[in-house]
Amino acid sequence: MWSELVGLGGRDMFLPQSRRIVERHSVYNLARPGFWQKAIHTCTILINASMYILVARALQPQAFGTYLFVQWLAGIAVPAIGAGTAMLASRQIAEVQSREAPRQVAGIFYFFWYRQHRRILFYSLIYLLLALPLSQMFPWCTPVLLLLAGLSTLPLLLSNVAGTTLRGLRRADLLTMLNLFGALLTLLLVIIATQVAGEPVEAFLLASALANTLTLILAVVCVIRLLPLDKALQPGIFLKERLTSSLKHSWLLFALDAIIWQRGELVLLAYWSGQANVGYYALASMISTVLIGLAPQLFSSWVLPLVLRYVPGHHYSDAYDAFVKTSCYIVLLAVPICMILIILCPVLITFCMGTMYLPLIQPLRILLIASVFGSIATVSLTHLAHVKQKGLQTWLNAGVACSKVVLALPLVLFWGTSGAATVSALAQIASSLIAILMCRHILKRREAVSAKGRS
Repeated sequence: MWSELVGLGGRDMFLPQSRRIVERHSVYNLARPGFWQKAIHTCTILINASMYILVARALQPQAFGTYLFVQWLAGIAVPAIGAGTAMLASRQIAEVQSREAPRQVAGIFYFFWYRQHRRILFYSLIYLLLALPLSQMFPWCTPVLLLLAGLSTLPLLLSNVAGTTLRGLRRADLLTMLNLFGALLTLLLVIIATQVAGEPVEAFLLASALANTLTLILAVVCVIRLLPLDKALQPGIFLKERLTSSLKHSWLLFALDAIIWQRGELVLLAYWSGQANVGYYALASMISTVLIGLAPQLFSSWVLPLVLRYVPGHHYSDAYDAFVKTSCYIVLLAVPICMILIILCPVLITFCMGTMYLPLIQPLRILLIASVFGSIATVSLTHLAHVKQKGLQTWLNAGVACSKVVLALPLVLFWGTSGAATVSALAQIASSLIAILMCRHILKRREAVSAKGRS
């Protein structure tokens, strides 16, 4: 699970989804991994899925809901606090490091490493202050569980610094292997934790914290072996300004992303519906989140390379043509996958986790419909990520977020998990359509300007 903050998969539920999925699965990223890296990445995803299935089978739905909810609480603010936790910021920092000499890269590593320690102190202080009120609001989230969940998150605030440095050194192979190592270690420790008598929520959280810490240590060892840290050069004032500018967060965008894509309705669900429904809905959200990134990942890693290899004349005439054709490819991938899962999810859930998790079928089916729109919108968000003026998009998403908050209160209160899934799906569909329509408008306008300039 260490890799979730270095852009290689993992606990995606706990990080902003719309920008993160676009940045990870951008269909225009030409630095695609080789076959063995794709295979290892697929194995890592399967191992992480097996870990969650094992935890779900070991715990009752109530305890599993507690396990997922405290992890969500601990991780919701990480992207706003951690340096480079957002993939776009991490990529920008890595690009800067890739152009510098090793001694300068070592200095940049130290700069972010010590900067992150201050962020960790801030995160720990805020988290400790909120632990007691949260435990009183949700009595089943004891202070011990909250502290263990926070402990499992702390290594992630440093691991992204090491991961970004390795990416800047063009060592994607090490990142892939660290990803696999973290997943295997987590699975091993979770298997050991299942031997704890009763419902070992604390043991599972401790296993996650230990796996994250050990993987972080291994990542730091890799950085030490690759860089001359004893001869590091401190970055100059202009380089520091470039680095820190890439880390500036818009709190408004973060809040909108948290409301629309980060399942903020979990708080209402936990307050009104109890632990079991939180577990059902959180698990359904995790599955739908994975599905949002699946079609873009399949297209960028497998379909597009095959098309480029076996159709030599394949090319896009302009950005708008690329937008339309790529969106069509995503539709052809996302819709069949979604339909198959909607039909087969009862059989798959019963086989993997047992009949006690069948109540998650209805919210899962609702969220799967929204995941199709989210997958298609990744193409649009890839283009919009490079647009500097985003005022209209921000205000439209603000309207979507406010509407979601207003609708979430009655729907969650009266319909429980189905209401939460409905309001979340509507917000995601609306946000996705805004991105698609805005991207189409911008690209059409650029095409008209270009045609006018050529004439």
